[in-house]
Amino acid sequence: MTYNIYKKGSEYEKKIEEIIKEKANNIYEKYYSDSPENVVNDAINDKANLVKEISFILKRTLITPKRKRYLDKNYILSATDTFGADSNIFFSPNFEESLKYLSPLVALDLFEEKYLDDVNRFYAKEHLIHQEDNGIIPYFTVKELSCLYKNFALFIEDNSKSLIETGWPEYNFTDSVWLFCKLAPNYPINLPKYINNFYRNKNPHNDPYFFVKKYFLNEINQFKKYKGRTTSLPKRLSHKEIGYIEEMREKFLDLKKSVLYEITQHLFLESTDKDIWLQDCLRMLFSRFSEKDLQMIETIDNKYDQIKLFNYSLNGGLNSLIDVIIFCYKEDKFGKMNLEKNMMKSLLKGSKFAYQKNISSYYQLDQFTEDELEMNRFKNIRNQLDKELRKIDKKIAENKPYIADTIEHAKKESLNINCLIKKKYYPFIHSLIECFENGESFEISIPFLKQYPTPSHKKFIPLKLPSGTKWEHITIQFLDYDKVKIQAPNHFKRIADFRKMGFENLKNGRPNKQWELLYDLSRYRGDLSWTISTYRKKVDSHPLSTPKIRKQIQRLSESLKAYFNINEPPFYDYVKYEAYKTKFFLLPDPLNTKNLCDVTETF
Repeated sequence: MTYNIYKKGSEYEKKIEEIIKEKANNIYEKYYSDSPENVVNDAINDKANLVKEISFILKRTLITPKRKRYLDKNYILSATDTFGADSNIFFSPNFEESLKYLSPLVALDLFEEKYLDDVNRFYAKEHLIHQEDNGIIPYFTVKELSCLYKNFALFIEDNSKSLIETGWPEYNFTDSVWLFCKLAPNYPINLPKYINNFYRNKNPHNDPYFFVKKYFLNEINQFKKYKGRTTSLPKRLSHKEIGYIEEMREKFLDLKKSVLYEITQHLFLESTDKDIWLQDCLRMLFSRFSEKDLQMIETIDNKYDQIKLFNYSLNGGLNSLIDVIIFCYKEDKFGKMNLEKNMMKSLLKGSKFAYQKNISSYYQLDQFTEDELEMNRFKNIRNQLDKELRKIDKKIAENKPYIADTIEHAKKESLNINCLIKKKYYPFIHSLIECFENGESFEISIPFLKQYPTPSHKKFIPLKLPSGTKWEHITIQFLDYDKVKIQAPNHFKRIADFRKMGFENLKNGRPNKQWELLYDLSRYRGDLSWTISTYRKKVDSHPLSTPKIRKQIQRLSESLKAYFNINEPPFYDYVKYEAYKTKFFLLPDPLNTKNLCDVTETF
């Protein structure tokens, strides 16, 4: 049954009382009217008194749509605590849920004698187990953790294209909401609307975990290849920050893949030294960034902190990677969560409640109190667990300074290496500047220059065009994403791919960013103008409208000049034409021949 409340004042109070009365009667009819305990207990057989007691419990545990206790207006729950229960009421600690595991009389006594004295503390205990069961917080054995990260690595690989282009995966990772929030995002500029407004979802069953079950858990809906509306971040990013993010996304994704590889292939092996693994992993992490990068990332991360899902920032950035590395290291080294979960499993395994299989409710722990043998067994296991956990907590506390020192050492070591490189090459740069200032020959610096390895160049053979060929005489048409057909005067025709033309990314053998830009430009026939009416309407959503476009055009221009062996720039003067326009004819892939309007309307 759904309880939606919109009215205020006396009407609001009246509606609450009606809901409580109705629910109390329903609970009585379902659990108490035919209970065998009624036969031996006259007090419980009095319906009026019993409904009154149940109503009092419901009033004390009721949470209103404004996320406040009905009888304690000072206690306010946040949107992240209630996980999307707007315009609904729910009860926590949940008396009705306790009746699924406890006898009616025991449940009544527990709430009156124990839970109502501190409803907020037991609310936290109740929801801790729910959050573990729904995957909002991590709760895995080491074996489960190993399998989880292997599945997540496959998920990241499958969503690589979307994560580089938009920063958000095409579909949700349903094995763990926690891991999805931690690492799946890759600095998205826009978020799916259902994520940004998760707390506004109408909740038809008064379930605090309705949103999680709808969008993440397998049994409800995975929303594979989800294509919905998006919304921007609450705190807007500057053009410089957006440009930095778009430039760094692929680097961040490669770093995530490297970390996941270290976790899945090395960490969980018995032969792996966990401390050395942590050092190597953090060293690899910080070696990818300069001090300037770290400062920029910190600024950007502060803006992403403005929106969270289940208290997790949705950037999937550097801090999240560090958190995951340390979490995996601690769990594999000390096994606290592994011990606790295995112990919890053993609670049910050898008891008369074994049919329940898993602990998914706080009230399952209270059911052991109804049987003396079960209670003694439960106490023994709990005492043993508490003893072992205290030992582990002590080891973790002793290890904490080591983790902090390792992080600082890895960071400083990485920054020092960058400084050493600068110091190593600085004498040459300084010598070169002095040559120019003194009017001396550059040759004075040649002996110094020979000490350093020559940087590798992209291997390509410049095109031999007919004599006197200018850019205006050339036509370039894409045959597919990898190849183009080049035409010039005197019936000159050539077919070349990105490798032959010097547009190969030497790290992965794929087309580089300049080739990608050239391909995108072909869809606009080589004319990228901000004054055309079709652009004027949607310039912000235009795929080539980024702060770094000018620098990319410059790089593309140099690469084209080198391959075609033409000294003149291949683009017209931007100031004069107010556009990035190619002097040569640039035609799109025949299979991608959408015209200008078609393309802009898709964004």
